[in-house]
Amino acid sequence: MDKNLTVYPISTGDQLNVFATDEVSCIRVMDMSGNVLSIADDIHNKHKVLDIGNLPGATYIVEVTFLDKRTSRSVFVKM
Repeated sequence: MDKNLTVYPISTGDQLNVFATDEVSCIRVMDMSGNVLSIADDIHNKHKVLDIGNLPGATYIVEVTFLDKRTSRSVFVKM
């Protein structure tokens, strides 16, 4: 688990909260095969609430790209 990124709730419904220690430029939601399902870009913030109501129940990866081009990942389960 990356200390620069917090994603909750881990088992979620229609919204996913993404918190980072540094400003974020882009957030990608991917399936476990790495296919990008959703992109939120031009964020320039440390917190973002993503609407994931359209995703079916499964396990997903959240990839965050920071303004300095570092990336961090976390996993969540959509029930």
